[in-house]
Amino acid sequence: MFRMKKIFGITPFVLIALLTLSCEQKYPDYQQTESGLYYKFHTDIDDVKPESGQILSLHLRYGVKDSVIFDNRDRSPAPVDIMLMEPLFPGDINEGFAMMSKGDSSSFIVDAESFYAHTAQSPLPDFIEPGSNLYFDIVLVDFVDEEDFIKEQERISEELMERSEELAREESERLDAYLEKEEIETKHLESGLIFVEVKKGEGEAVKPGHTVKVNYEGRLIDGTVFDSSIKAGKPIEFVAGKGQVISGWDEGILHMNVGGKAKLIIPSYLAYGERGIQNIIPPFSTLIFDVEVVDLE
Repeated sequence: MFRMKKIFGITPFVLIALLTLSCEQKYPDYQQTESGLYYKFHTDIDDVKPESGQILSLHLRYGVKDSVIFDNRDRSPAPVDIMLMEPLFPGDINEGFAMMSKGDSSSFIVDAESFYAHTAQSPLPDFIEPGSNLYFDIVLVDFVDEEDFIKEQERISEELMERSEELAREESERLDAYLEKEEIETKHLESGLIFVEVKKGEGEAVKPGHTVKVNYEGRLIDGTVFDSSIKAGKPIEFVAGKGQVISGWDEGILHMNVGGKAKLIIPSYLAYGERGIQNIIPPFSTLIFDVEVVDLE
């Protein structure tokens, strides 16, 4: 009768059982693929899976055990787009992506050194110890062929461009109405800035490289005050002509002398552009600044 040899006093069957138990205890609730990728499905739709070369739209978070390294929702509520690739190493996260269906929510455990060497193609960060794992939490929102993805991105770009052109026209119309209402006939400078001198300063002229102190009040074109050094009780200080302030300021201050006062009417493309400043300055906002050069060095 065939008799199994013992390995260090343990039969192979017992050894396999112990190894299996060890894996289960190491990562409770996770299963393991043949390549070594640990996975756990929170939502399993069990539908069509994506193929290599398709574009995945997903919410992605990963980190080491005690801290998050990346979470796309920290930047934007919109999902990120990633092309599905063939696995670059055993246990690659791409294998995990390919296991999911639209609507699935899953977690994966990936060797950190392999991920950074092959997928990120960068050295292992200093804060990650060699031998550590990365823990991924993923929701697959959708996936499409690359050609369809490109067409959709082109459509979105066209819509954004059309919307931007519309907002730029509206800004120009608001500016024209403001100038007419305030009876301002000063011509635009070549850049588009409107510099209205209120008081000629008798002190030294501001030149590039001068450190200037300026009192100011900034308003939207509807009169809403969004910033004021006067209320703050301290003038702003910056180096003129060096890009430390918005373009409209840099240009306007160079037309002034110490003690001078002026009104700077600054179109959005010389200020905060199509983005604006969240909750402070809307996109495509012309800004009006009343400024006074207090001193310079």
